[in-house]
Amino acid sequence: MKYLTVIKHTLKDRIALANQLLILILAAYVFIMAEEHRRWKIPVLFIGLLSWFFVRHKNKHPIIWITFFVLLAVDLCFKYFWVANHHFMLMFMVLSVLIYSYHKRPDILLTNIQILLVIVVLTSVVQKLMSPQFMSGDFYYYMTNRGALFRNFINFFPEKLEIVKSNSKSVFDLHALDPNLEDHIVFKNVLPNLGSISIIFVWVTVVIELVVAIALLFKPKSLWTHLFFAAMILGILCTRFETGFMALLSIGGLYLCKNLYLQLLYVLIVIGCFILILTKLGYH
Repeated sequence: MKYLTVIKHTLKDRIALANQLLILILAAYVFIMAEEHRRWKIPVLFIGLLSWFFVRHKNKHPIIWITFFVLLAVDLCFKYFWVANHHFMLMFMVLSVLIYSYHKRPDILLTNIQILLVIVVLTSVVQKLMSPQFMSGDFYYYMTNRGALFRNFINFFPEKLEIVKSNSKSVFDLHALDPNLEDHIVFKNVLPNLGSISIIFVWVTVVIELVVAIALLFKPKSLWTHLFFAAMILGILCTRFETGFMALLSIGGLYLCKNLYLQLLYVLIVIGCFILILTKLGYH
C-alpha cells in the first residue's frame, strides 16, 4: 500500500512527471542523432554540460532544456527535409516547457500542449485525406503484404510470414530489373479480401483520428477524450512500432489527463517506447 501511495503522489504532479519523461525521450533521441553534425554539437554539449555541472544551483535559466533545444535546432537546420514529423513535435514540446520555466503558469503550458496535439492529429487527418494512395487503400494493402504493418502478429503465423517473405522477394527482384521493361508483380494476399479490408481500415483510421482531434480541442481533460486518445496510440503501436511519435503523444496526453489510471497507462506506454528505442526496435 505504501508503494501505491507513492505512485499516486507521483502521478498527481503530472507536469513534473511529464517533464521527466520528456527528458528521457529527449536523451535517447539526442544520443541516436549525436553522430550527425558533430562539429556543431560538440561545443553545444560541452557548454551545456559544463554550465549544468558548475552553475545549476545558481543559474535561474533552464540549462538542460536550452541545450536540448539547440541540439534539435542544429539537426533541423541541416536536415530540414530529412527529419521525421516527431522531430518538429519534439521541438515545440521542448520550447513550451522552456517558456514554462520562465512564466511558471501551468495553464499556459497545458494550453500550448493541447494546441500542439490538436494540430498534430488534425494534420495527420488532412494528410491522409489528401493522399489518393492512402484513401484508396493501396498504402495499407502494400504495407500489409510486405509485412511492414502488423509484423509482430504475422510472426505468430508461419504460413503468413512465408507469404510476406515471398512478396518482399518479388519487390526486391523487380527493383533489380530495367524500369523501361515495365514489368510488374502481383502480391499474394496475406489475408483474404485484403483490398476491401484495407479500405475499411483507412476510414476507421481517419474517423478515429478526427474524433480524437475534435475531442482534444473541445474537451482536452475529459475522461472519454483520453480513452479514445490512449486507444488510438495503442492501436498505432499494434499496427506499427512508431515508438518516438507515440511516446511524444503519450507525454502530451499525460500533461492534460487528470485520471490516475490513464496517467499510469500513458507512463507505461512512454517507458515501453523508450525501451524499444534503446533496443533499436521500431521507428524512432
